[in-house]
Amino acid sequence: MSSQGPDALQRSIDRMLTEANTRMAVGKNEEASRSYHKAAQFTEQLIDMLEESDARRAWSVRAAEYKQRARTLISKGGMDSKRVKPVEDHEADDVAFSDEEADALEQQILLLIDDTPSRVDWEAIGGLGALKNELKFHYGLAMAKVPDGIEVEGWNNIMFYGPPGTGKTLLACAVANKLSATFFNVKASQIVSKWVGESGRLISTLYRVARKFTRDGRPSIIFIDEFDALCKSRGGEGQLYHQQMLAAILSEIDGFAQKGKRDLVMTIGATNRPWDLDAAVLSRFERRILIDLPCTEARADIFRIHLESKGIPVDHRSLSYARLAEETERLTGREIARLCKEVTADMLGEMNPDIPALVDAGLKRIQDYEIKVRALKQGDFSAALEGLVPDTSEADAHHYADWGKAVSDGKGA
Repeated sequence: MSSQGPDALQRSIDRMLTEANTRMAVGKNEEASRSYHKAAQFTEQLIDMLEESDARRAWSVRAAEYKQRARTLISKGGMDSKRVKPVEDHEADDVAFSDEEADALEQQILLLIDDTPSRVDWEAIGGLGALKNELKFHYGLAMAKVPDGIEVEGWNNIMFYGPPGTGKTLLACAVANKLSATFFNVKASQIVSKWVGESGRLISTLYRVARKFTRDGRPSIIFIDEFDALCKSRGGEGQLYHQQMLAAILSEIDGFAQKGKRDLVMTIGATNRPWDLDAAVLSRFERRILIDLPCTEARADIFRIHLESKGIPVDHRSLSYARLAEETERLTGREIARLCKEVTADMLGEMNPDIPALVDAGLKRIQDYEIKVRALKQGDFSAALEGLVPDTSEADAHHYADWGKAVSDGKGA
């Protein structure tokens, strides 16, 4: 580690960046590249000294950017010129990745860090009271101080499954918010690559970066949506391709739970197709939790949240959340949010018929206009509810419940 303090390192970084810009201006690209490389080295030394996760994240992005600039100045072809051919089912050779490619992968992973959880609290999620308390308890166990000589384990790996739009992402965000965790919001498609071996490297890089952000005692939560796309059952076409990803995810999940050390990197998976998951991967998740269609009481709460949280006036003499809930059986939270948005838009269209003409009249006219609103009534929802077909059929709902029971009884994956 450098003997310089944080302030001195930042001055050194600024000096190297100034040098790089000056050398680029006169066409000395090779020397400018060396300056950017040195700036990246100073930045990495600074990161080691920082304790606050947000600051480390910001400087990590800068370090990756400086390295990328250094590489670009040396070779206009950049990383693409070194890439290997796309994976074929019959290919089994491992691929060596250069330091430059590793830096590029890390920069790609840093972009997955999301600050959405800071805006999501438990109160933003309708219903699921018992599950919320269960999550609080087990994640609390994972973070609380343990008496000497006692081993207590909370959850490190959980899998949410159920119909689309039932709140799986919101639950993960609320957990991350309350634990002040660094939240990696990952779609499986973002770490599935057509290049040989790169998916495994992306997964390893994801967990390595997540570990970096636990140095101040704050956990990292890796939320992987569409988990079935990452860890499908083995067999069939593309077997090698999926085995590479399966091996990587199994290695990372298993690697944290050993040696008696408390793990501050937690994985939350989410899937709408749990029956497609590989059995070996699924077994690594301590809890598999069905996030089911909201019950009547939960639907009423979701209507309240989506209307009142946005300040939309409601005529409570006419509109009943309980009645709306009774009329919206099998709707998910996402469908209810969409319904509320549609009804509100219809009300705003009724109250503000002049908006299209004002837009045609120019920016100043529409900017000076104040939107008119009125309280929503029960009747406003009637037209939208007519002929409404839920996205989740009764057969789909039963399929989730049956799969969960089969897994619990040891008859399924």
